Amino acid sequence: MRCLAELARWDELNDLCKEFWTRAEPGARLEMAPMAANAAWNMGDWEMMAEYVSRLDDGDEWKLRNLNSSNPEGSSDGPFFKAVLSIRRGKYDEARVYIERARRCVATDLSALVLESYDRAYSNMVRVQQLSELEEVIDYSLIVATTNASDSRAALIRKMWHDRIRGTKRNVEVWHALLAVRALVLPPKEDVDTWLNFASLCRKNGRINQSRVTLENLMTPTAESIALQRPSILPQVMYAYLKYLWFTGKDHKHGMDQTRVGAFKGLQELASELDRAQTIEDTAWASRTYGGSMLAWGTSDDDETIPLLARVYLRLGSWHWLLEPDLEESSVQGILHALQRATTYAPKWAKAWHKWALFNTAVVTNYIMGGHPGVVHGYVEAAVKGYFFSIAYASTSKGGDDSLQDILRLLTLWFSYGASNEVRIALEEGFKFVNIDTWLVVLPQIIARIHSNIPAVRELIQSLLIRIGSGHPQALMYPLLVACKSISSLRRTAAEQVVNQVRQHSPLLVEQAQLVSKELIRVAILWHEQWHEGLEEASRLYFGEHNVEGMLQVLMPLHKLLKKEGPSTIQENNFVQNYGRELEEAYECCTKYRKTGKEAELNQAWDLYYHVFKRINKQLPSLTTLELQNVSPALLNARDLVLAVPGTYRAGAPVITITGFAPQLIVIASKQRPRKCTIHGSDGEDHAFLLKGHEDLRQDERVMQLFGLVNTLLANSPHTAEKDLSIRRYAVIPLSPNSGLIGWVPNCDTLHHLIREYREAKKFAVNTEHRLMLGFAPDYDNLTLIAKIEVFQHALNETAGDDLAKVLWLKSRTSEVWLSRRTNYTRSLAVMSMVGYLLGLGDRHPSNLMLHRVSGKILHIDFGDCFEASMNREKFPEKVPFRLTRMLVKAMEVSGIEGNFRSTCENVMQVLRANKDSVMAMMEAFVHDPLINWRLFNMNEVPHVGSLATNRGLAGDGYGGSSEIHSPPQRGFSKREFFQAAGHANDANDVLNERAVAVMTRMKNKLTGRDFTPTSSFGTAATAAMLDRSGLGGDHDSESGLSIPVQVQKLIDQAVSHENLCQSYVGWCPFW
Repeated sequence: MRCLAELARWDELNDLCKEFWTRAEPGARLEMAPMAANAAWNMGDWEMMAEYVSRLDDGDEWKLRNLNSSNPEGSSDGPFFKAVLSIRRGKYDEARVYIERARRCVATDLSALVLESYDRAYSNMVRVQQLSELEEVIDYSLIVATTNASDSRAALIRKMWHDRIRGTKRNVEVWHALLAVRALVLPPKEDVDTWLNFASLCRKNGRINQSRVTLENLMTPTAESIALQRPSILPQVMYAYLKYLWFTGKDHKHGMDQTRVGAFKGLQELASELDRAQTIEDTAWASRTYGGSMLAWGTSDDDETIPLLARVYLRLGSWHWLLEPDLEESSVQGILHALQRATTYAPKWAKAWHKWALFNTAVVTNYIMGGHPGVVHGYVEAAVKGYFFSIAYASTSKGGDDSLQDILRLLTLWFSYGASNEVRIALEEGFKFVNIDTWLVVLPQIIARIHSNIPAVRELIQSLLIRIGSGHPQALMYPLLVACKSISSLRRTAAEQVVNQVRQHSPLLVEQAQLVSKELIRVAILWHEQWHEGLEEASRLYFGEHNVEGMLQVLMPLHKLLKKEGPSTIQENNFVQNYGRELEEAYECCTKYRKTGKEAELNQAWDLYYHVFKRINKQLPSLTTLELQNVSPALLNARDLVLAVPGTYRAGAPVITITGFAPQLIVIASKQRPRKCTIHGSDGEDHAFLLKGHEDLRQDERVMQLFGLVNTLLANSPHTAEKDLSIRRYAVIPLSPNSGLIGWVPNCDTLHHLIREYREAKKFAVNTEHRLMLGFAPDYDNLTLIAKIEVFQHALNETAGDDLAKVLWLKSRTSEVWLSRRTNYTRSLAVMSMVGYLLGLGDRHPSNLMLHRVSGKILHIDFGDCFEASMNREKFPEKVPFRLTRMLVKAMEVSGIEGNFRSTCENVMQVLRANKDSVMAMMEAFVHDPLINWRLFNMNEVPHVGSLATNRGLAGDGYGGSSEIHSPPQRGFSKREFFQAAGHANDANDVLNERAVAVMTRMKNKLTGRDFTPTSSFGTAATAAMLDRSGLGGDHDSESGLSIPVQVQKLIDQAVSHENLCQSYVGWCPFW
C-alpha cells in the first residue's frame, strides 16, 4: 500500500484498501486510514473516504487528554481529511474548526523541526500550506456562489495559487498535495497550464503512469463540448500528450520506433490545424476552441510568452532530425522549413534560433564529410546569423552562461569560414547587434587567434578587441599583455596594435598593467631560478643529446639578459656580484667556440657553468621568503592604481582596484617554488594569489572555463541542483607564456599534507606502504605485472588505509558536522571523477587533491595533464580513469562506493550526456586552440620530436640535482622542443589535426557510452589491451552505447582495479 501511495497509483490502492479494510485489525486500520483516505479522495469516492476518516482522531484536545494519548496534540491527518470532507459537503464553518485543529496539531512538530533541518520540516510546511489553501478554497467557493468565477476576487485567488506553486520544490508529491486541495473548487480543465506543468514534472521524474493519467483527465470530453460537437482537446494539451508519447518511445538506431513515428505524425497534424486556425474566419469558434490566437498560448516548459505554434514547429524540426539523422537532402529541407517557421512565429526566442543555428552547423559538417565543401557557405551564413540571434536573446532572458556553447560554436565557424565575403558581412552585422559584454567569457579564445593567417579574420578580431577595449579595458589588459610577450612576431605585433589603441583612451591603465605584469613575472622567476632551470636544460641537451646548437639557444638569451638589460633590483645585483664574472667567462668561451669550433672551449665553459649551478642549487632552498624591496621595489611602491585586482573584474560590477602589494612573499617549498603573494584591494580585502613561474597556465584557464560550463549545467538540472553539486573554481590569470597567478583558495589542505600530519601525530612512517613493498620486493619496478599485484596487495593487507576517514572524523566538532562533511566529500569527489574522466585529466596524486576544512569538499589543482596525456606517456602510463584508491573509498559512507558516490556519478554523467552539444562545443574550442593543442602530441609521432624527447633527463643529476623516486614521470617534451621539431617536420600540422580529431572522437565516445571499445581510445594499443584484460571491452552495443549505470560501473571497476593501480609510479601513491 505504501508503495502504491508513493507511486500515486490511486485506483489500485483504492481497490486494495476496499478489499482489506473490513477484515483488518483496528491497529492496521489506523495505519491504513490516511493512505486509504487519500486514495478515495483522488478517485472521487467520497463515501469510502468518510468511512476511512471516521477511524482517525479529529484533533479535539479534550478527547485526546481524556484518552491519555501519548501525543496530546494528535496527528494532523484526521482533522485535515475531515476539513476536506466538510468543504465537499458545503459545511464551511465546520471545515474552519477542523482546519484550526489541524494547524494546532502540526505546530508543535514544525516549531521543533524547523530549527533542526529545513528538509525535515518541509513536509510539515506543505501541510501548513494545504491548510491555508483550504481556507482560500472556502473563500473561493463563497465568491463563486454569490457572483461567478470571473469575479476579480476569484481571479486574484487563482493568480495567487498560480504564483505560489512555482515557489515550491519541483517535487511530484508536493505539487500533487497542493493541486488536490485546489481541485475541490477548481477542476483541472480550468487550470490547464498548472496541470500540464504537473504532467511534465511527473514525466521528467519517471512517473510515466501518473503523467499519462493527468493528461488523459485533461483530454476527457466535457458534456458542453459534446453538445457543441466541437473538438474539445485543447491544442496545448494535445501537444503535451504527443511529447509524452515521444518520451515513451525508444531511441532506435536500426530503424524507427513506431510510437515516436506516431507522435511525429500527430505533431504534423497539430501544426497544420494550428496553421489553419490562424486564418480561420470564425473568430468566435477559434476563441472558444483554441483561446483566440495560436500566438497567445503558453505551455508547461519554459517562458510562457512563447507562442504554442512556435513550440510545435521547433519540436517538429527537432523530432524530424532525430528520426532521420543521416540528413538526406529531402529531410534537410523539411527540418529547415520547420525550424524557420519556429523562428518566424517567435522571432525573439533564443531556443528556436539556437536549434536553427545548430542544425545548419550539422548540415555544414555533413556536406564537408560527404566531400561537397562548395555548397556549405549558405548554411554557414545562416548558422552565423542564428547564433548571433540566439546569443542576443538568451542574454536578455537568462544571462550569458546559457549561451556559452553558441558563442564557442560561432567562434569555430568564424575562424574556419571567416574568409568568405558573405560570412564576413554576417559577422560584422552580428557584432553590432550583440552586446559587447558577451565576448568577455571567451576572451582567451579570441586572443588565441589574434595572429590568424586569414586577413579577414585577423582584421575582424582586431576591430572586436578594440571595441571590447573601449568598453572593458580592465578585462582586456592581462590576456593581451600575455600575447605581447609571445615568441611569434606576428602575434606580438597584432597584440601591440590593440594595446596601442587602448592606450589612446586609457594610457594610465595600460602603463600600470605593463608595470605590474612585468614586475610579477620578475618576482615569479628570479635570475637564480632562470639560470638554474636554463643550465639544467642546457646540460641535458649537451651531455644527453650532444646537441650543441640547442644548448647555445637555451643559454644565449640568459647571457643577453645579463648583458643588455642589466640588474635593476637588489636581488639581481647580488646575483651579478656572486656569479657575473664566472658567467661572463663562460660566455666568452662559448663565443670562442662559435668562431673556432674547438671542443676544449665548451669543456672550459661547462666547468664554469657547473660551478655556478652547484652554488645556485645550494642557495635556492634558503630562499623561503622574498622581500619586495629586494626583488621588485617598483611593485612595493605601486599604490592606489586604477588597475583591477587580477581575476576580480566583472562587467557591470564596481571595479576592485589594487591599492598596494604586501611587502613579503612566501616561497612554497616544492619543485617549482611558487610564491604566495597578497594584493590589497580597494574593497578593503586582502586578495591572496599563488604566483607560479616555469608553467604555462593557459590550459588551466581553459579548464576553469569548462568547469564554469559544467556548474551551469548542474545548476540547471533538478536532480543535481537539489544536492548542490558543483566544482569549486578559482581565478587563473596567465601573465606570460610561462608564468601566472592562481587565486588562493583559503581553508584547504592537500590530502598528502593531511595524511602526513595524521601519521606523524600517530608516530607512524609516512611511506609505510612503500617500505613494505620494497621489503617484499626491492626491484619492484622491474617485476612482471602478476608479481606487482602480489606485492601491492601485500602492502594493502598489512595496513588499514583509513587515515583520511580518521582525519575527517577527528577534525569535525560534532557528528552532525562530520556527516555533512562526509556527504560533501563523497559528492564532490564523484562530480570531479566524472568531469575529470571526460577531460582525460591525469596526475591526480595526493598533492593535487585538496580538502576544504569547513565544507569537506574536494578541490582539484594542476590541470597540466589533460586529454589522457598521462595514459599515453612512455614511462609509467596511468591505467585508471580517475583516482579512487582505498583511502578515498574508506572515507565515504559505510557502504563505500555504493550510495552517494555511485548515484552522484550517474547523475553527473546523465547531465553531461544530456548536454553533450554544449560540452563538445567547449571541448572543440579547447582542442583546436593554437596555444593549447601542441600538448596533444605524443612522443614519437613527429620523427624529430621523438628523437629530442627520448633521452630526457639524462643530464642534470650529475650537477647536484636529485632524481627523486616520488617525482612524477616527465610529461612528453618541452614546448620549445615541439616548436623546433614542428619547424623541421612537414607533417607536424597533419599529425596535430589528426590528433585533435582523435581527441574529439574520444570525447564524443565518452559522452555517448561508446568509450569501452578497443577502437575508441586515441592512444596506443595499450589502452585497448588494458580494456580487454580488465574485462571492460565486452557487453557493448557499439551502435547505441552503454547505459549510464553500466558505463559508471565499468569506470569504477577500472579505477579500483589492483592490476591498474599497481602499475602507477610510486609518487602517485596508489596504495593510499
